[in-house]
Amino acid sequence: MIQLKNMVIYIRTFLNLTISSTLFWISPVRADDTDFLKAAFSGEISTLKQLLEKGTNVDYQNEMGFSALIVASQYGHTDIVKFLLENNATIDLKNAGGASALIIAAKNGHADIVNLLLEKGAQLDTQTTDGITALMLAVQKGHEAIIDTLLANGANIHLQTKEKLTALIIAAMEGRATIVDKLLAKNAQVDAQASDNTTALYMAARNGHTAIVEKLLAHKAAVNLLAINDTTPLFVAAQNGHTDIVKALLAKNAKVDLQDKNGATALTLAALIGNTDIVELLIKHGAKVDHKATNGFTALILAAQNGHTATIEALLNNGATIDLQNNDDVTALMWAALHDHADAVKVLLAKGASTKLKSKTGKTAAEIAKDPAIKEMLQSVSN
Repeated sequence: MIQLKNMVIYIRTFLNLTISSTLFWISPVRADDTDFLKAAFSGEISTLKQLLEKGTNVDYQNEMGFSALIVASQYGHTDIVKFLLENNATIDLKNAGGASALIIAAKNGHADIVNLLLEKGAQLDTQTTDGITALMLAVQKGHEAIIDTLLANGANIHLQTKEKLTALIIAAMEGRATIVDKLLAKNAQVDAQASDNTTALYMAARNGHTAIVEKLLAHKAAVNLLAINDTTPLFVAAQNGHTDIVKALLAKNAKVDLQDKNGATALTLAALIGNTDIVELLIKHGAKVDHKATNGFTALILAAQNGHTATIEALLNNGATIDLQNNDDVTALMWAALHDHADAVKVLLAKGASTKLKSKTGKTAAEIAKDPAIKEMLQSVSN
């Protein structure tokens, strides 16, 4: 999941870009240039007029590439933007990150400036050095009026960032249900995959956005596409405890026993977090209750290791083999004893778990137990 985490960090790092820390990192060659950007920042149109009359370059950019037009667009100074454009400011200049005035205005929710820039011919689909567009930023921030304007002007909804994120994937990731509707109405590619092969459905399922999952499924989103780590939307929904999403995916024939690169299944992960409802749902839909991951861990072992008593009972009631051992020959009972889960130990003993089995180190559950009360409980049972 590392790549996925890095992707989320990547998108939010740029999307949260501000210019406050870089605005005045300016070459000291001309004080007037510095003052020009400061005036755009603070909205002082009279100062801008005076400096232009003195010969200041309307397109001056500091070392980070910020021009007065970009600065004014960042801070919502519509009158300054209009003034600069009337004085022939280059509308599509970009800062060092490749962001234009339109991109900056869209990100910050300045609808009037977005409209003005578009009226004056700003490039609609220009992208930053990371491939991010004005539409993507508006989607991420939830600026629906700006999204409507960009779409009405023909914004390309299929463009991708360097990480191959689309506007739809971003909307799904952020839980923007009405924006997902807008993009789907424009025929957004529902199964477009990011660089780690995740889709809009995957991101919505992972983050618990049930309404978006349902919308995407209604548009026939593929439920079994594998991400780069061999996980599916069902896998991450189960892993994160999103019961309603698990139900929705199962209703669309999501495969229950697909395995990730560690051999884990959706059932394995649901048992790990102790979500009994999801465990029972998956078993009802045919999940193999005794499946072993690469390390030999079963759903029952993981539930016992983490003290999820209700999940242990559900697994046993659905046929889980109580004394299966992992690759180190450790059983569910041993794990429960090792981690001081007294209630789990009681349930396993009541269901007939063996106290005589030994791990590869030659120890029984009683010998592994650290808690004196659990040790005594185990020693009192002879099976």
